[in-house]
Amino acid sequence: MLNQRLPIAALLLVFAASTASGQGAAVTPPQATPFMGTWVFIMTEPEHFKGSTQTVRIWDENGRVAASVQTGRFPANNVTGIHRDGDMLVLTLSHDAQPPIMENGVPLLAVILLTLEGDAMRMAQMLEQSETIKRGIGKKQPE
Repeated sequence: MLNQRLPIAALLLVFAASTASGQGAAVTPPQATPFMGTWVFIMTEPEHFKGSTQTVRIWDENGRVAASVQTGRFPANNVTGIHRDGDMLVLTLSHDAQPPIMENGVPLLAVILLTLEGDAMRMAQMLEQSETIKRGIGKKQPE
């Protein structure tokens, strides 16, 4: 279990640092085309999240890729960083996300890894100061 957490924790630190410093190449709409759309994820891990939903929306906003993440019925959080690494799209939410992801009144960093698998998408998500990786499987919604 620890071995599974280390790569995502490392990515959290790397992408949070690159987002905060403004480094990293922007993903272009053609690079993100396979990921574009609205995806509804049914969460599979951890146990207390099983069956809950998260919605990830990725779109072309005037020639740049934009995205949001929404948990259940809460308002969507706008993604602050989008990176492509091979077949994986990495979404980051910094403390400056609008609205921010909050826990106990404190804004959190988040990293979301998305990987296409046929007509489905897998998600792995980690929040700052969490040892839990949330996972889910999503289906693209009709436009």
